[in-house]
Amino acid sequence: MDSNNRIRIRSVSGKFKVLFSALIFIKPLSDLLYWLNFNHLPSGFDNELPVAVTEPLSISTLIFAFLVSLIPTSVIIYMLINLKKLFTLYERGIVFTQQNVQCFRHIGLALITLIIANLVHGALLSVVLTLNNPVGERMLSLTFGSEDISTLIMGAMIILVSWVMNEAASLEHEQAHTV
Repeated sequence: MDSNNRIRIRSVSGKFKVLFSALIFIKPLSDLLYWLNFNHLPSGFDNELPVAVTEPLSISTLIFAFLVSLIPTSVIIYMLINLKKLFTLYERGIVFTQQNVQCFRHIGLALITLIIANLVHGALLSVVLTLNNPVGERMLSLTFGSEDISTLIMGAMIILVSWVMNEAASLEHEQAHTV
């Protein structure tokens, strides 16, 4: 590999490492701020919720909604931690090792786990948001869509890439130790 390319890869990788490090803290903080300010947000900020919210939410409902939002957020943080590890390796010039393979595998598994986490999140959030409604107006909403299928395919592809990288890492290790 060209020396200039290695320098650029290390430089860009360092920037991605910083980005993912920041996102590890920004994601849960943004969730917290969203739910703390939910009753004061302009219309349209609730479009992604599994059920319509027509009344201001109580503080206990907001707290439960935030706690439920931590389900997919924890999976995203796990994925961000592995992305940070991967780009730290790239920044150090480490490309084809078992550490890289492990990062890719964990990222792929996190994407697949995110589908389940989002399903659970949507179901629990719909219950939390309608818990104070009168009997007969409480809801349980389950959603699974094309975005979930795309995420599943991406996760599976990343796991396949980790298998290929594992073979490349094994070949590189063999070549390094062949006399």
